[in-house]
Amino acid sequence: MNTNPYPWQLDSWNTLNNQIELTRMPHALMLTGPSGIGKRDFALALARRLLCHSPREGAACGECRQCLLFAAGSHPDFMLLEPEQEGKVIKIDDIRALSEFAIKTASQGGWRVMVLCPAEAMNVNASNAFLKTLEEPGRQVLLILVSHQPGAVLPTIRSRCRILPMAQPGEELTRQWLSDNTSHGADIPMALSQAGGRPLLALRLLETGLLDQLRRFETGLRDLEEGALSALEVAKIFQELPPRDLIDWFMNHVYGLLRSPQSLDSAWSRRLFRFNDRLIQVKQRLLSTTNPNLQLLWEEVLMDWKSVVDWPHQKTGLAHRG
Repeated sequence: MNTNPYPWQLDSWNTLNNQIELTRMPHALMLTGPSGIGKRDFALALARRLLCHSPREGAACGECRQCLLFAAGSHPDFMLLEPEQEGKVIKIDDIRALSEFAIKTASQGGWRVMVLCPAEAMNVNASNAFLKTLEEPGRQVLLILVSHQPGAVLPTIRSRCRILPMAQPGEELTRQWLSDNTSHGADIPMALSQAGGRPLLALRLLETGLLDQLRRFETGLRDLEEGALSALEVAKIFQELPPRDLIDWFMNHVYGLLRSPQSLDSAWSRRLFRFNDRLIQVKQRLLSTTNPNLQLLWEEVLMDWKSVVDWPHQKTGLAHRG
């Protein structure tokens, strides 16, 4: 388990380390920025740093009893609160458990640290309950909120936290880090492009075989658009791919078209935006349903997409007939 931040997080890490040394840490910290850049790992590394009894060079030692308890997932003064499943909400009962944890006395005589990720997953009742914990922090208690969409967090919660924006690393640093952490160097450019420059998301693509599945998605979509395969045939391919990743790939494909010169046609861009809204609805359905009929789902989506991509040609044909 890493005890150090990623290279692109060092400035933020050093700032917080200085505040720890000067005993000026806030009681609540919100880490903001896009997903896939390591905010959650940063929060966990900071928790380990605060709970460690023998930190070295500004990081947890990884060897003391506190670090071993943390690594085993059994440190009595640490709590990680996340949705049970990706895309699900954090409920009020979860926040009540966190609030009870926050007011207890530290069993190891130091900090009590709670990490909540992502903060925007709290529903309305949970958010209102969480405000009480923020308003009555205990001594040496740190609440670390991780947020990919801070605008979706209640303003009253944001105003009670010290906001720490975490920037996405530059391309050169990201490429170097990926080169040091994967054996799939030849695929780094493609992974980075698909991940929007986010290093951890790119690494996941490289290390899990998702890049090969991404290629199947791109080939299937191209065959549909060119008329080589029907929506039914491509749907059979798509139902073998990870559905949530596939939706993200599809949305990225649409975003790419919206950035192209062709999108200057307002009627075409409106069709793309409407289809993107359709993909958002499908993504919500995938997150809320355990066993959707993927074959039927992708058939419907792909038939809609075929009508979108065929429209410029139909428009041209109508213009010629007119």
